[in-house]
Amino acid sequence: MDDPLLWLALRDTPGLQRFRARELLARYGSPEAIYGRPPSELRALCSHRSARALAHGPDLTSARTELARARKLGLRILLPCQRDFPPLLREIPDPPLVLYQRGEFPAGPVLSVVGSRRPTARGRETARAFAEHLADSGVVIVSGLAYGIDAAAHQGALDAGGATLAVLASGLDRASPAGNRRLAARILGQGGGWLSEYPPGETARAHHFPERNRLISGLSPMSLIVEARERSGSLWTARHAAEQGRDVAVIPGPIDTDHCRGSNRLLYDGAIPILDADELLWHVLPAALRAPIPRPVAPRVAGDAGRVLRLLHEGTQDPDRLSRELALPAARLASILLELELEGLVVREGTRVALNPRARNARGAE
Repeated sequence: MDDPLLWLALRDTPGLQRFRARELLARYGSPEAIYGRPPSELRALCSHRSARALAHGPDLTSARTELARARKLGLRILLPCQRDFPPLLREIPDPPLVLYQRGEFPAGPVLSVVGSRRPTARGRETARAFAEHLADSGVVIVSGLAYGIDAAAHQGALDAGGATLAVLASGLDRASPAGNRRLAARILGQGGGWLSEYPPGETARAHHFPERNRLISGLSPMSLIVEARERSGSLWTARHAAEQGRDVAVIPGPIDTDHCRGSNRLLYDGAIPILDADELLWHVLPAALRAPIPRPVAPRVAGDAGRVLRLLHEGTQDPDRLSRELALPAARLASILLELELEGLVVREGTRVALNPRARNARGAE
């Protein structure tokens, strides 16, 4: 079941699309169980050409060559059936059949950071500083090693003494783009790694980049977008993240520049606005490790609004419960909650309300 030769042969089956291979695996459980079945049975899940090839049995010639080359280069091959396969990637709609890894996959909470290949100086420094702050708190930064924002995010993580993971659109025999090979070497030297679904020797092609971006988003519960033009490849990462059920966060930018038009549009469509690195850290860290975000002392809120805040300090609340416990009419409570939300003291979480993590020092006056 975990023989890499069979997985490589399945991936390279003539005419077999990745989503068809996934359907076959869901039906039969493993590549070994697929091979040798009657073509008439397999045709229900794949093309005639693929069914004939699978029924004939695996062609291991090229798979053996590829496996030998990967091992000579010191690459690890990760399979979905193995424990060390990234667990979050198993959950995405279109997981890779085979992954290649060079170096280490750092442990810890993960944040994906992507953005423009031609950012402003502001965008580049913001990405670097945010990544440095998060890496200093133990967060693993994932990005694509591209010029611009990707490189700045990797750099920030390394400057903090942290580890970072680069997901490439080419084989791992050499890092691409060539101009970032020194940065790529530093990633390996500092305990990080490279990851790709493409075999050694494969060059980066145009269609590889949107495919690669689904892995960047898939490796993390949240993707942070820093400066993206309207047709930026970073928007593919955001689109993949949304399809994967992951959060998309954006650092807002000026509305009068093309550099941020795509990323600002994501905010309009519901992405999470991020205003500082501490707020981002609160989103990324597991709940057990979250600390209150330090803020200037907020004024104490009096009257009915203060009573509402005191109850919200106990945790997220249902408005109906608030109304009953405080003996407030629903209309009056709705008005109070709207005022508190506009002041940035509470946030909506679906049909419930909670204290804004940016304002947890706000208290209701006795």
